[in-house]
Amino acid sequence: MLHSQISHLPPPRVTPVNVYEDARKAPLWEQTFYTAWMFSIFMPIDAFQPIRYACIAGLLGMMIMHRAEVLPLMLKAWPLFTLPILATFSVFWTPYPADALKTAILLLLTPTLLVVLAARLRTIEFLRVVMFAAWLGTLYSVPFFGTFADGGPYAQKNSLAFHMMIVILVSLGTFLNEEEPLPLRLIALVFVPVAFLFQYIAGSATSLVFAVVGSALLIMVKVVWGSVSQVRHMRSTTLALFAALALIVAIIVLSIPNNTIVDDFLALLGKDSSLTGRTAIWEAAERVSAEHPWFGVGIEGFWNPMTGIAQTLNENDSKAFGTKLSFHSAFWELRVHFGFVGLAFFIFAVAWAGLRTVGLWLRDGSVSNSILLVMFTVIFISCFTESYASGTSSMMVYFLYFGGLAAFRVGERKFLGVGRLVERTG
Repeated sequence: MLHSQISHLPPPRVTPVNVYEDARKAPLWEQTFYTAWMFSIFMPIDAFQPIRYACIAGLLGMMIMHRAEVLPLMLKAWPLFTLPILATFSVFWTPYPADALKTAILLLLTPTLLVVLAARLRTIEFLRVVMFAAWLGTLYSVPFFGTFADGGPYAQKNSLAFHMMIVILVSLGTFLNEEEPLPLRLIALVFVPVAFLFQYIAGSATSLVFAVVGSALLIMVKVVWGSVSQVRHMRSTTLALFAALALIVAIIVLSIPNNTIVDDFLALLGKDSSLTGRTAIWEAAERVSAEHPWFGVGIEGFWNPMTGIAQTLNENDSKAFGTKLSFHSAFWELRVHFGFVGLAFFIFAVAWAGLRTVGLWLRDGSVSNSILLVMFTVIFISCFTESYASGTSSMMVYFLYFGGLAAFRVGERKFLGVGRLVERTG
């Protein structure tokens, strides 16, 4: 009876289907190599220069080996190369061309090497590589525990604190990411309070605020955004409501007569209205840039032992003669060295990357893309009080631009051939 019923069933329908897989699967050895590179830039100290140079050579080799992937992405990422190209040409008008050539090469290599990473690594792999490198950097810093207030293994405490902020946000994001293996998520959770402790001891209030706010945003995205994104048009409505609320609060605060909210907030962070002397440095930057408004003083043209005003700033900041300070603002750093033209190139590149990062997150609000968005936001805001984003290869520069590159790779799949989909009809 059963055999008779089966024999009367219609034959299965066989439908040919295209079979795909993720086009990028960097092998383990390659990801290990990228981790070594990330560690070398996470710890920007002289002892690791040989590792950095070896990794640069290896990354250039990867670019040649995988040129079919890298070169098209490099052409699409042309906004990232405008400022480095201008900086290279500024060798011809900087007062210190001998010192400028090396920095010009490093500036050109910065977007080049980042494109190689973006071409070879998915977002989740990129974040994992960064996290492993950051963990190694955290462990390396442990013996310097007693000197964290002076920067530990870094040149200054702000640099230490900002790198610990990266450990916090990337590790917390990994813990919240259910796509990662549970043992890795638990290890990541352990590093969050450790990095918070290191950052607190360093005493950088600005980066501490970034870490707290960034962590809150990641948790909110995980808890709230996942359910909101299930409702049609709810994501754009929620973003509009948040923007409107922020605007209303800003209007109310600014309309209060004789308000001291900003000064009170700065006092809470242990700072004053001069932002620990930053405003005096910005005034000096304004004077210098007024003398070279369009193309600036050129690469390496200001922070030099032969520049009198630079050494005056060193003296005022109780720094040793010849110390290479910064203007504590990526915008002022670029305006002084490359003028309004260089500043415009930088703003264009950041806007290009930022819009693409936001678009990537709106299309796919995964935890990995949320980390990219939060990190971009934090690094962008830090441009107003720190100069990290105007430098060469660093974690801060990478997080500012990686989201813009990752957006090109959304939905990219590799065609494996035609398979068969068997469906029982009837």
